[in-house]
Amino acid sequence: VLDGLLATEAADLRRDFAAPVAGRTMASVLGLGVESVDAMLGWYDTFLAGITAVTAGEPVGPEVADAFAALRAHVGAARPTPADPTLLGAVAASGTLSDEELVANVGVLLFGGIETTEGTIATALFHLLRDPELTESVRAELDGGGVTLLERVVEEALRIEPAAAVVDRYATTDTVLDGVAIRAGDLVSVSLTAANRDPATFPDPDRFDPHRDNLGRHLTFAQGPHVCLGLHLARLETRLALEGAMRRLPDLTLSDPAGSAPSGLVFRKPQSLPATWTAPKT
Repeated sequence: VLDGLLATEAADLRRDFAAPVAGRTMASVLGLGVESVDAMLGWYDTFLAGITAVTAGEPVGPEVADAFAALRAHVGAARPTPADPTLLGAVAASGTLSDEELVANVGVLLFGGIETTEGTIATALFHLLRDPELTESVRAELDGGGVTLLERVVEEALRIEPAAAVVDRYATTDTVLDGVAIRAGDLVSVSLTAANRDPATFPDPDRFDPHRDNLGRHLTFAQGPHVCLGLHLARLETRLALEGAMRRLPDLTLSDPAGSAPSGLVFRKPQSLPATWTAPKT
């Protein structure tokens, strides 16, 4: 992805860098072929628009069905076999899912694997690049072969702005939570952003501080039976994306820091992240 950006000297790091990185990774892991990333990102945008419409109580347009049909055809053309070292290959080997179930699960994985990781990469870049001192410290450590500080930047980005900011749970039994009665079957919307900024756990919670001594206590990936199965991949993707940007774009600078802050209620990320750099001499 960076190879295609180097000479341009300007880009939206969310749309032109974070999204393709997340998309190419999911295409590779699933076994759908990285050459299909542009099409996949288009389907993903359509699915996201459909989910947004449903959440708002609005009708879903026919384009969602068209995108799902295109995804179904693409998965069918990929023809995963038990010998493929991919997720689809593993599913083919298990024989536990019908073709329709397979396509539905691919759609869920595309959404979960692109939206959240794209948002985390963009958010981490936003917080890192608007702090020149932190940026230089990260670069210096990378030059020395270390990645500890960069990993802490990723973890703090996960804490302060979880890409999936709100999750829903259904109560399994009647209970009382902080004086509020909740009945079995009630929908409970949980703000991970609020939990991750609980001052009782994270002092000065609105400050981006990768040097906190309890970074790992955030709830971005949930816990217990609901823990995110992709947490290790998401952390690795984000760290490698930031490392690549720091190494190959040494004077990378945000064009509009004030206008690039993460936003959104359910899904949070910078809506755009314009930046500039000097193309390396060849």
